[in-house]
Order: sequence, then C-alpha cells, then structure tokens
Amino acid sequence: MAQPLDGISPIAGDKIQPSNAKPSNISKVLDDTRTDVLVNLTPTGASKASEMYAQAALLAGSGFINATPAKIASSKVWQAKYKKKRALVVGDDIMDQIGSTILHKNLLSLLVERGTQIEETYQLDIGGGTESQLALDKKRYEIKRGIKTAAVAAAVPYKFPIVAGSSDFVDFMENRRTSYFWIKGEYFAGTDFTLDMRISLEDGPACAGILTDVIRMVKLAAEREQSGALNAVSSYGFKAPPKRVPLENLNHELGWMPKGPRPN
Repeated sequence: MAQPLDGISPIAGDKIQPSNAKPSNISKVLDDTRTDVLVNLTPTGASKASEMYAQAALLAGSGFINATPAKIASSKVWQAKYKKKRALVVGDDIMDQIGSTILHKNLLSLLVERGTQIEETYQLDIGGGTESQLALDKKRYEIKRGIKTAAVAAAVPYKFPIVAGSSDFVDFMENRRTSYFWIKGEYFAGTDFTLDMRISLEDGPACAGILTDVIRMVKLAAEREQSGALNAVSSYGFKAPPKRVPLENLNHELGWMPKGPRPN
C-alpha cells in the first residue's frame, strides 16, 4: 500500500477505493523480498506516484519497468541515477501486443517503405475500461494523446497532419476497446488512396505478452551486468523510449534471445 500522491480523478472515483492502511516502506519491502524487477502500472497522470515507485526501486537496486506515460526512462536525470546505482530502467508507456499504436506505426511504416506519400491520418479509441474513462479528464487525455501521436509520427520520415488518442468512454463496452484507423495518401503518378480499418479487442490482457517479454529482457540484462536505460528494450515495448531504435533494427539490437538484449 502506498500513498495516493496524485489524488484520485473524480471521473473514475467510483471505481477506486482508497485504503485506510498505513503506507508501506516500499524500498524496504523490495529489499526484504529481493525483488528483481518492479513494474509500474499506475494510471495516466500519476506522475508523482510513478516517481515514488521509481525512487523506491532505485534505493532497493531493483530494475524498474515504467508502463505509464510518466517520464522516467526517458528522463536523463533518472537514467543517470539508475546508471550510478548499476540498476536497470525501461519505459515509458507500454505498447499493446496488437494495440492501436503498434498497428498504426507498422502500417504507416509499410506504406512509406512501399513508396506511398502519407498526407494525413487519425486513430481514435473508444472503450469501456478505466483507462478510457480517465481519458475524459482533459489533462490526462492530453498526456496520452501527445505520447501516442509522437510514437506514431516517428514511423514516417516527414511531417504531416496526425491525430492519435482516445475519443470517448462507453461504459457498457466494459473491458473492450475498439480502435478506428484512417489514412489518406498518394501512390504512383499522384493517385489518391484512403484506408479505413477497425480492430476490437479485450483491453485487459492486451499488453500482457509484451510486458512479459520486457520483464524477461530486463532480467537477462541484469544477469549480463548492464545498467541504466535499455534503449532497444524500451523501443520494442514502449511508446516513448529514451532513444527510438528503428523497427528494422530492433531484432539486431536486441540480439534476440536466448542471450538477451545487446548493450546500449
């Protein structure tokens, strides 16, 4: 149990019940349990809580996986702290296994590779989960939208109009999410094309496979006595890594198992 340092959004307050228990000494718990890796899955906008957990993992010498949009792995200050402690940090903001961001990025990358010119695109999410509900909070929405848009835009080597992010919360969808994609561009001889696509999935387990991969990679990297931020691992699993590694270079950079990720 830890303190709710960022408060509780009134938008999702009915789903979150604060505990009256005394806050734990998290770094001591991590140290006593000899925790190898701490995974931070606090809600979007909980930056103070994310920093608290990052500091606790640092003090305990545990690896830290920041699955939230808070700037931890992408912060040079935190990178330096973890490097000095000889501990590992990866993040920020986990990508789903078949979620909207990874699909949008790879689709745009494929179209550019095939010689098309992207003119504009959008990707919108509608869901019934807590994360979709929290997106109704304007401040939290802007954080999430900025990260998703930057992640997708990085797949194209030029600037163009792009919007990516949650658009609404539908309570009866419960733990399901539907993502809509639209792309407009040109191919041979200036011929126009548009692409419409939709995917619906269960939101809860969407990032579980990638997160499991990342936990294994961090453990392997620790066994190889690496420290600080792992750029390739972060690029593989997160929307806002410390340094983006191009998709076509990731398998080489990771050294793909069983030896684990290559040094930065």
